[in-house]
Amino acid sequence: MDESIDFNVLLENVRVKGLVDEVELKILVEDTKNPAKPWVWSEHGLAVLVRARTGRNEAYILLDTGATGKTVLHNAYKMNVSFEKLNAIVLSHGHYDHTGGLLGILKCIEKPIAIVLHSDALKPKFVVKPRMRLAGIPYTKWQIEQHGGRFLFSKGVAPLADGIWATGQIERTNQFEKIPERFLTVKDERFVRDDMLDDQALVIDHNKGLIVITGCAHAGVINTVKYAQKITGINHVYAVIGGFHLIEANQERIEWTIQAFREISPEFLGACHCTGDKAIKKIKEEFGEKFIEIHTGTVLKF
Repeated sequence: MDESIDFNVLLENVRVKGLVDEVELKILVEDTKNPAKPWVWSEHGLAVLVRARTGRNEAYILLDTGATGKTVLHNAYKMNVSFEKLNAIVLSHGHYDHTGGLLGILKCIEKPIAIVLHSDALKPKFVVKPRMRLAGIPYTKWQIEQHGGRFLFSKGVAPLADGIWATGQIERTNQFEKIPERFLTVKDERFVRDDMLDDQALVIDHNKGLIVITGCAHAGVINTVKYAQKITGINHVYAVIGGFHLIEANQERIEWTIQAFREISPEFLGACHCTGDKAIKKIKEEFGEKFIEIHTGTVLKF
């Protein structure tokens, strides 16, 4: 079966419906401790609560859920976050460190809620080096649905609110941003490389430019930003926030990424989670005051 996607067809119905006036991002889960907020917990994972205001209307969207319900619920309580206001949960991809808190959050909401994801997010995901380890969503589809999760599968661009979209499957256009070979899945009862087609991001049409929020950017952070520009028709990028998955990148790829960001020229860059200390240091050195430090508990307002 041909699983290829015509990205031009996917973009036909995408329209910019309105500029978002105000965006607040609360980093509920991230890998690093926050020296200014010792009462929140860190863990390997990511969860970002997005509050976006357009005129008198507000939207609340959660991108990812961290690795455990215990951590994301603790931090939500400490940061005065109520999940009952959520309009949707978006899963950037199907790895445990972005989905492990899902069931705990659903139990708190106690009502049906949309979960926007690519269908490949539910595929088996694992690594075998140095030994076999499961890396996928730690719950079954049935468990999630039993607690109110309503799956909205989308390979295409998914509108979430005026001026806010999930990208769906991201077009890959360069030779540098490749998926590490250690990520595996199962196809036709064979272990095969996972191309991570489920990887997606959030795009916000802020009145100062695009805000792109990535989970891990397995599709490549530059691919992701350029795809966001393509689907919106907006070239100016205001901020790129999230995991850039450069932790395994060699020096050449890091330098290439920095050069690509120079050309894109965002006003702010907030690299965290799977970006890796080496890449974060390089990005910080290059972009100086444009670089945003991100930890668990960080709150950003745009």
